[in-house]
Amino acid sequence: MKAPTRQRAKAIALPAILDIGNAQELQESLSAALEGSPVLRLNGSKTQQVSTPGVQVLLAAAQSAEAGGGRLVLSSPSQALQEAFGSLGLSNQLNEWRAANG
Repeated sequence: MKAPTRQRAKAIALPAILDIGNAQELQESLSAALEGSPVLRLNGSKTQQVSTPGVQVLLAAAQSAEAGGGRLVLSSPSQALQEAFGSLGLSNQLNEWRAANG
């Protein structure tokens, strides 16, 4: 039996650069993905540069997913993602998203 369409989650590869220059585009992309599934699956292996606006977009997407009964799942966070979250005191949040990958 197939799962309902809303429960399926498509993996999204995060861009190489997460900054103010592409924050709105990323936000729109993640919002669109959440319309199809409450689970937002992201791959962060290719991300090489991260600034605070990029982190804010990911945090907002996680809140939206949770508000819809879902969650954000992050696989393979790059060193840049780990350092950005660490420098903002958000390592625990990043680790929760990684653990959700399971």
